[in-house]
Amino acid sequence: MTDRLFHPDELQALATPYPLLIQKKIRSGSIKEALGLCREMKDSQVDLHDLYAASCTVLWSWVGNTIGEEAVEALFRYVFNHSAARQFFDAACAMAPPHLSVILLAKSWRAHSCFESGDHPGKFHIHEDTEKFSFRLNPCGSGSRLWKNGWYKPDKGGLVSQQARTWTYQRKGFPYYCMHCPFLNEILPFESAYGTLMWPVDPPGTPDDSCEWHIYKDRNRIPDRYYERFGLKKKPAPKNKYLDDKRTYFSKSELDRMSMSSTDRIYESISNGDYTAAVNLCSQARDEFLVLHDLYVNMLVTTLTFISEKTGESGLEDALSVQYEKCVRNQLIKKICGLSVKGKIRFLSQKIFGADACNQTGYHKGQFHMTETDSEFVFTLNPCGSGGRLIRSGAYSPMPYLKKKRETIEKAIICWASRQLPVPEGIFKLLFPYIVNHFTQRKPFGQGKTQKAHLWSFSMTNVPYFCCQCGMLYEQFKNKGLSIKPPMGKEKKCIWRLDKHFLDKLDPAAF
Repeated sequence: MTDRLFHPDELQALATPYPLLIQKKIRSGSIKEALGLCREMKDSQVDLHDLYAASCTVLWSWVGNTIGEEAVEALFRYVFNHSAARQFFDAACAMAPPHLSVILLAKSWRAHSCFESGDHPGKFHIHEDTEKFSFRLNPCGSGSRLWKNGWYKPDKGGLVSQQARTWTYQRKGFPYYCMHCPFLNEILPFESAYGTLMWPVDPPGTPDDSCEWHIYKDRNRIPDRYYERFGLKKKPAPKNKYLDDKRTYFSKSELDRMSMSSTDRIYESISNGDYTAAVNLCSQARDEFLVLHDLYVNMLVTTLTFISEKTGESGLEDALSVQYEKCVRNQLIKKICGLSVKGKIRFLSQKIFGADACNQTGYHKGQFHMTETDSEFVFTLNPCGSGGRLIRSGAYSPMPYLKKKRETIEKAIICWASRQLPVPEGIFKLLFPYIVNHFTQRKPFGQGKTQKAHLWSFSMTNVPYFCCQCGMLYEQFKNKGLSIKPPMGKEKKCIWRLDKHFLDKLDPAAF
């Protein structure tokens, strides 16, 4: 196969975020094409999201199966010490109007719901009463969908708890993926400077049940039963000076709009001729996946480091092999094999590298470009939206002293200012998303690199553990037409080369 399959303009479009493409079509008056891009965007995120969710499930289950279920608590404490303590709990210490958390959590659950795409698409609704805001996830875009999609069946890779434990909500048979929720939402916020449960959860009892998360307007009104199931004694929280007990913060229509997928809202606005609203919604949607995506990436790299620290690189190799077989091979390789060569390139550019770049948002923003020759396609990731951004943020080095001091000062400033300064609600609402995004962009530090050269580390030492996931893929196809040059330094690019004959001959029957 030597014919060129794409015009250079097409390759550039494939590397451009959907929201920017839609805005461009609206501004040029190409409304029909803008609507078509909305339909494409709806399916653009779910494959990568589901790969990350399944990978967490399989790797956490590997820990429980190999090291023992008692090690799972140590795993999550390690993971969230690096991926949530500085990112979420520090920011949560700021005093804020209670409804702002609803706006941000709705954004996160829209990201989890992946535009209501995929098998058993994620959906949620929000209800407000006098005491709280409740998110009813039916199904949850990650945990419940994993359950519904069979990840806990024999040989699929996921486990359920063998015993009832405090961090399984006192339940035996609790899904391993869902175990992170009591740590992230309740146990660890309570143990931190935040001092209380953050978002109490009523978990599902079966795959068909809804899961409910609650944001209490006054944290002091969180019922004792939520503490008692963890053996915790409720502590008083500072009175929120922004709380108005008599206020209903949202109308039903506002809550319904927040739970509506961004692609549906953009499509609706375009169809109604409200092009200004559509353009604004595209801008708002650009970083919708960012916080969730980076949490997944941080959880994965810290999980891999934990595994290596507890079992050595031989254990890490086994865990990566299981992840490849259960997740990468079954979720991606098999799907790609059934596509044409053009379809394979579109899939990789839009649903893997494009989704991973989070629409070119965040610090050290992910971006890539593509070239085509007579014989191959070349993806230049500068940086990759996950592993490359970890490298550029310094995640594999100890945390610098000045960085630690700066973060301590940032936390002190927002806590003091939010409590002591008379910040108008309108100003707070404007600044709040930027403050949260800034804190959640913090990356882990001190993460692992290979001490020895392995086939799955590109036969090199000093390869970041996160990048070894691609190394496992490279090991499978390196002599068949796939070349991956990982970024071995902060300013280095990651380069993928895919031979056209290799893409053409990929046989789904082989998988």
